[in-house]
Amino acid sequence: MKIFKNFLQTCESEHLLSNDVKLIDVSDPTGGLGMRFGYPGDSKKSKDKSKVYLWSKYFLENGRNMTIVKQPTFGKLVRVGLPNSLRGEIWEVCSGSIYLRLANQGVYHEILKTYAGQESLSTEEIEKDLNRSLPEYAAYQTPEGIDSLRRVLTAYAWRNPELGYCQAMNIVTSALLIYMTEEQAFWTLNVLVDRMCPGYYSTSMYGALLDQIVFEQLVEKTMPMLWNHFQKTDVQLSVACLPWFLSLYVNSMPLLFAFRVLDSLFMEGPRILFQIGLAILKLNGDDLLNAKDDGVFLGILKNFFNSLDVPIQPNSRNHKARRITYREFAMVTDEVVTEMRRKNQLKVVAGIESFTKRSTIRHLKDIGGFEKEEVGIIYDKYFGALYYAKQNGERSEKIKSMDLDTFHKMLDTTTTWSKSVPNDNKSPYLRSLGDSFINRLYTYFKSDGHQGITFQDAVLGLSEILHGDVMSQIGLFFKIFDDDHDNVLTNANILDMAKEIYWLLVQIQNDEFLAWDAICNLIIHSCEQSEILRGNQPDELSCAEQLAMLIGLGRLDDALPIEKRMDRVEVFLITGDTCPSIEIGLPSFRMAVLTNECLEMFFDHKFSQSFQLIQLASEQQKSLGREIFENLFDEGRKLATNAISSSSHRHRRSPSSSPAPSPSASSSTNSPMQHHRTPPLGDSSSSSSPSLQPKKSDEDMAKEVDTLLSELGHHDV
Repeated sequence: MKIFKNFLQTCESEHLLSNDVKLIDVSDPTGGLGMRFGYPGDSKKSKDKSKVYLWSKYFLENGRNMTIVKQPTFGKLVRVGLPNSLRGEIWEVCSGSIYLRLANQGVYHEILKTYAGQESLSTEEIEKDLNRSLPEYAAYQTPEGIDSLRRVLTAYAWRNPELGYCQAMNIVTSALLIYMTEEQAFWTLNVLVDRMCPGYYSTSMYGALLDQIVFEQLVEKTMPMLWNHFQKTDVQLSVACLPWFLSLYVNSMPLLFAFRVLDSLFMEGPRILFQIGLAILKLNGDDLLNAKDDGVFLGILKNFFNSLDVPIQPNSRNHKARRITYREFAMVTDEVVTEMRRKNQLKVVAGIESFTKRSTIRHLKDIGGFEKEEVGIIYDKYFGALYYAKQNGERSEKIKSMDLDTFHKMLDTTTTWSKSVPNDNKSPYLRSLGDSFINRLYTYFKSDGHQGITFQDAVLGLSEILHGDVMSQIGLFFKIFDDDHDNVLTNANILDMAKEIYWLLVQIQNDEFLAWDAICNLIIHSCEQSEILRGNQPDELSCAEQLAMLIGLGRLDDALPIEKRMDRVEVFLITGDTCPSIEIGLPSFRMAVLTNECLEMFFDHKFSQSFQLIQLASEQQKSLGREIFENLFDEGRKLATNAISSSSHRHRRSPSSSPAPSPSASSSTNSPMQHHRTPPLGDSSSSSSPSLQPKKSDEDMAKEVDTLLSELGHHDV
């Protein structure tokens, strides 16, 4: 009970009624930056006192804050314009964030305390945008206002690290803080970002882009003549309209009118964004039909927003148009918006993936001689492997480079031999040879200073393999097996190369005898080239005998197992009593390779042809599917985290302080307590309970609101 009373002290409605109903001791009014720096507009012209009077009557008759009942008059009171002192609380009540704040008392300040002094990528981005947040408002020209905005944005970024901070969040939050305390703004921002406008403030802005497509389809349906004109003149609606949705009109209209949009948004839900946008285009339809390009289009809308302060006469053409447009666009309901979003979500996801892909490819410093289509295939294979792999228990899409396991998965989709490594159960030894070669290739692809293989590394590495001739391929293998980078291959290097080339030849040509013959020739001819470098003439007879001995180990009629054969080769090259000494550079290594037809064919085209840049239809579907799944995964994880957090918090609180469930953001008529309203806390007498006192009829209240609407020049339709 004490906790609940402390919470009610933060509600302005309690302060408003403190003289009439002695329940909660509220000594100071609560509010945002507007209490110190002033509110936009003229409170006398907007009849702020009359609005406060009507709201106080409504509170007495229908409850307040947590127990308010939304009668039809509630909507009229919101549309007439909220009084400055109550705007923040009504926003909380309409959005449902007041219930979040009640259920999570102290969480906002705990977050600030826990992460005090810590920095992240989000905090760096927040700092860049602080001074660009409603600079026309006085508070954001002072340290007090900037610090308040910084705290709210930083707290949200720490609470939701998957999203962190995105542009336009600063604009919306700076508007909230004019009428709300930091804690109120924090929880209202949570509702806006997570529930009312999902996906608007993500890195891909998929929610805003989806609603932009929905908006354009609504324009086509309701104003076909204007839509056809835009199509003929190539005027892009998104140039002007996408910022409307991202900033919730705060950055487009004069603040006084933008806050009226927020009033309706919190009461009626996101559909109001579409209705207002359509009405704006309808009001300016005649002028927009003369617009031939984006510049003129933007100029017409800018002039319209600048003229909003000019009164509209009751008999003017514009006034008639306003009434027609509002009635017409009332057909844009929550159900219509939801269905149109469902139909277009795949289109948006595909567009985001396509844009991300083009942007990533465009920022490559070197495309390695590939065609755009080929780079696109490499992109799909690279980021497909990166997405589906898991590194350190996190989703790999959070990591910008490949580790060895992920590189192996990419090779599985690119080569004819990589998949045989994990599936080769016949010989663990052969499997180890394949793993060793893939590890070498990974190390070679990875640039110095990188933790893993970047997309640029992958493009250049594949380019060297796919675009190289026989000499460059031989040079590639020379560098891969030159472990100490001294431009000299020794006995150990040749041994490793022989083992791994044998494995590759078996996978590519499926002929073990030819593969064994090829590496035996490589070993013996490397010995010969090493002797030549020392100025000695090789003993041809001795070399022939050694070659015959090595090849004989792999005779088809009596071949030793591959592991034992490689042990014999190791004795010959490394551990034997009369081991040859091999030290050859790249030119001599080329001579050793080109003496064998099988090796020459391998380096000339067999190895490069084992890489295939072909994208299957299934891979294209996966590229789209992983975007959809990621969105669902993030939403699910967020819901699970919030549920666990709320559950653990409730266990720490007494059962009597559990909040009422949050109403729907789009609900404009009923609160959860409409049919049964709890009497105000602390009042045991029935005579002082507002629900049991005689009250004026709803018709009388409606007449008073209509009178105020008329005086202000509004026409409630």
